[in-house]
Amino acid sequence: MNRQLDQSIMDKITKLLTKVDLSSEILDMIYSSLKAGSKTSEQFRWAHLTLMNCDCVNGVPEVALPGAIAMELSALAADIFDDIQDQDNNDQPWRQISTANALNLAICLSMLSYEAVSTISDSKLFREINQVLNRMWITASDGQFQEILLDTHEKVTLDQYFDLVKRKSGSLTASACKIGATIGGASEAIVFQLEQFGTNLGVMSQIKNDLNDFLDFERKKDFISNRKTLPFVYLLNILKGENADQFRELTQLQRFGKEEKEYLKQLAIDGGVVHFCRVMYELFREKSLKIMQRLSIPENRKEKMIKLVEENV
Repeated sequence: MNRQLDQSIMDKITKLLTKVDLSSEILDMIYSSLKAGSKTSEQFRWAHLTLMNCDCVNGVPEVALPGAIAMELSALAADIFDDIQDQDNNDQPWRQISTANALNLAICLSMLSYEAVSTISDSKLFREINQVLNRMWITASDGQFQEILLDTHEKVTLDQYFDLVKRKSGSLTASACKIGATIGGASEAIVFQLEQFGTNLGVMSQIKNDLNDFLDFERKKDFISNRKTLPFVYLLNILKGENADQFRELTQLQRFGKEEKEYLKQLAIDGGVVHFCRVMYELFREKSLKIMQRLSIPENRKEKMIKLVEENV
């Protein structure tokens, strides 16, 4: 996406925030939170994904801006809720304020996403996009709820893991794709296919994050919290005998010293964690590519979406 479009997104967000007359304190936190997200990835990446799907079906991206902004604000709110639940990513602005106000910030952002959608003048389209957002929040919230429950389980299957990820991460990417395609005027069949494409993108992203975060004890608390990430679930299911017993002992520790970290790292290496995660990632990447190759859309637009998948490798 070009700078001009990024500026249009920022202008629309600013107009939206001015319209609702928020306090200067929460405004400052919203802007700093939006800025923080762009430090680790492209700016407005959720808005971009929404607009790409609109463009993909020959829609006008500028027309999809209300939906794109709604997704950007919703995804930021979801990140905040997730970090509060996980008690990690302490370098983020919303982790520098009280938990109560971080919750207030996330609730405000989620409501602002509906305010953005309310600017859609077509009443039928407004209802459709509103429903997508509703279903997204319901599904993602259920995913967050199930995640906490699975943290208390000693055994979790891979099927349970992937069902959870599709609900939690997959619902957001699926909604961005669905909103973009719907505003772009795509047929129901194409909207459904792009929604499935988005779900696969979300799973791919979660697999990558799980692998990168598994041994990151400085920023993340996944292992200490018994968070059932893909590496964790994989090791739970493949380790046998003494290795399984020692892994179980590690999961019960509240503090990790150098020796424990090295032992877990060696278990991951010997167990083939990286290889397994890459295989799973590749499976969902192939699913995404097959969906895109079957789509009845112009080849030049199809190439842009395929490039999006390839860049995620």
